[in-house]
Amino acid sequence: MDKYSDYKIDNSTPEEKKKHVKEMFDSIAPTYDFLNRFLSFGIDRLWRRRLIRLCGDLQGMPVLDLCCGTGDLTHEFLKSGAGVVSLDFSLGMLKEGVKRGWLGDMNLSADAARIPVKDGSFPIETIAFGIRNIPDIDVFLRDAHRVLSVGGRLFILELTRPEKPVVKLFYNIYLKWVLPFMGGVFSGRREAYAYLSRTIETFLEPNELMNRVRESGFSGVERIKLTFGVASIYVCSKDR
Repeated sequence: MDKYSDYKIDNSTPEEKKKHVKEMFDSIAPTYDFLNRFLSFGIDRLWRRRLIRLCGDLQGMPVLDLCCGTGDLTHEFLKSGAGVVSLDFSLGMLKEGVKRGWLGDMNLSADAARIPVKDGSFPIETIAFGIRNIPDIDVFLRDAHRVLSVGGRLFILELTRPEKPVVKLFYNIYLKWVLPFMGGVFSGRREAYAYLSRTIETFLEPNELMNRVRESGFSGVERIKLTFGVASIYVCSKDR
């Protein structure tokens, strides 16, 4: 296991970790979405659609999709009539998304913790399965709060560790053995999927993440558990 695999907060010098993660995602971009579908049994699509429904009427709504990858979530927003700016620091992921037709015309290759847009630009921001790849999480949350318009919401969709013992047992077996093995078979990059597995195991507990959201200036945060608690949507509000 490489030195970057455990999730650790680093708000001061995150550049080396980010460089490693960017190179890893560039390397698995061509197979990333197929493996997401295969390894999640397609349930990840249902989670994204749940997030979309929580956003309400999206016709003409400006949305910032952070850590967008190849554009799975962006594509759902575009189908709902939103105007989406998609941001990811992996140029390989963005290129793959453009090739598949999942991204729109407004795409940024940039660091999600240093969003290159002005204050209060978006009423809706999203980050799906990306926050556990951001070491400077407090910097990210403060910048996401800055960019969000008053009364807006940040939606965080992320994998979480289930609490029920039986579900937790099977989930841990899947994370430790099935995910790295199958990911390695199809992508040729077992170490990348071992990294993804380990970050799920070591990412912040939900309560700690919610506390950090509040400490970053958000007025409230609600957690919605999905599929026996193996994923969660956090709805983070910026009060009027």
